[in-house]
Amino acid sequence: MNTRRLKVAASRAALEMLLSEEFSALAVSALEDGCDSPSLRALAELTAAESDKARTLFDRALAELGIDAPSKRDAVMFLARETATALLSGAITPHAGANQIWELSLRIANENLPQLHTFVYAASEWEDRPEDRQVFEDGITAAARDLVSA
Repeated sequence: MNTRRLKVAASRAALEMLLSEEFSALAVSALEDGCDSPSLRALAELTAAESDKARTLFDRALAELGIDAPSKRDAVMFLARETATALLSGAITPHAGANQIWELSLRIANENLPQLHTFVYAASEWEDRPEDRQVFEDGITAAARDLVSA
């Protein structure tokens, strides 16, 4: 059973980044990943007209599968690690990864997350300092390695 997709979705849901229309397709994909529970099956069968039930079924499915719903802080850190992993694999550019992590950090703006400072700084300075972009890319990549290995 591969629960990664559900953990990503749980983190997105904790940050209010998951639309009710996405839950049914997510449930189908999770079933294909080998996850199974009564609520997950019910969620996969929801129609668009029943989308108001989606979040409740999703939360039940997580509980049935033993997946804890993350706090907002934990959700940001989990998704930041996912983004850093994508960056290190070459799936996204360092600049795109830094921007995504910066946007995630804004979801809990009242918390200090020093692990994300390099990403935020590089993303915020990127446009104004084109001559330093290679330095930023190198810093972003190093910060991604640190984040993934932590």
